[in-house]
Parts: sequence; structure tokens; C-alpha cells
Amino acid sequence: MMAVAADVPGAFERLVEAYEPRVKAAVARSINDRSSVEDLSQEIFLRLYRARQRYRPTARFETFLYRVIFNACVNFTQYMARRRALSLDRALDDDERGNALEPADPGMARPLENIEEQERAVMVRAAIDTLPEAQRRALLLSRYEGLGYEAIGQIMGLSLQAVKSLLWRARDNVRKALIPKLGEGPDA
Repeated sequence: MMAVAADVPGAFERLVEAYEPRVKAAVARSINDRSSVEDLSQEIFLRLYRARQRYRPTARFETFLYRVIFNACVNFTQYMARRRALSLDRALDDDERGNALEPADPGMARPLENIEEQERAVMVRAAIDTLPEAQRRALLLSRYEGLGYEAIGQIMGLSLQAVKSLLWRARDNVRKALIPKLGEGPDA
């Protein structure tokens, strides 16, 4: 990012090439509208480019990048919620989820196990989607982006204790949502 800020030729292209898969994966996990993943990913790189002169390496670049991704996804989610609320002609059963992404492993060596894994993944994703926005985003940053509490706190603008509490509540809510469906866990 420092090379991009210094307007080194080709630096931005190298940055996009290096981080594009991560950005797209993070966006795909954060928003429900799969058809908008590409557009939002490009918007994130545009925001990075526009912020190049203001960038200061006070933390790891990944922390800065995930803050940009987080803000863009929050803005997109809020925009889509307002758009749905304002639409008068939308059918009640249209949840605007877009198309499901294809599994990464097309070679299915064990079809029954893969089907069960996919069904569990759908149930887990559905449980995560029901979480309050802050819990959902914190859980996605922790579980799928592999970020620590401090990085999540920087990205979301929260204290370390708030992040720990948010993640505990998120995991507990997902567990409670999955127990009736999977029949696992303690008898409560």
C-alpha cells in the first residue's frame, strides 16, 4: 500500500492481484446478494485507491483492508435494507438472496458425506444469517477471516472486551439455533 501511495507504476495492480481472492471471499461471506459480490469487491479496491494518500501504516495492512471491507459491506447491507423497505411492488416471499455459490471441490469422492457436509454448511450459514448484524460480522471476521480479537476490535471500532462478548454471544446464538436441527449438544 505504501508503494501505491507513492504512485509506483504497477503497484496498485500487484495489490489487486494479491488481495482480490481474499476480498471477494470476505464480501461473499458478508453479504447475501451473491450477484453483487464482484461489484462490491471492485468498489472496495476503488476505495483503497482513493485512500492511498491518507493511508498510514499504524497497523497491519490486512487490518486496514478488512476495515474497508467491513465498512463497504455494512453500507451495502444498509442500502439494500432501505431499498427493500421502499419497494412497494416486491413480492413478500422474495428475500433477494441471489444465486448460491458452487462448492469449491467439484470432484466429489464421497458423495453422501459431501451432501451431509453441504447440508450442515447451509444450516450453519442460515443460523449465522439470523444473528444481529454486529454479531454476524464479528463471527465472520473471526471464523472465516482468521482475525484475532484486537484486529476485529480495530475493524469494528470496539474494545477488546466488547469483541470477546460479541463473539461469545454470536457463537452461543448459532449453537442454540443449530441444536434443534442437528440434534447435538447438551440436553437443555
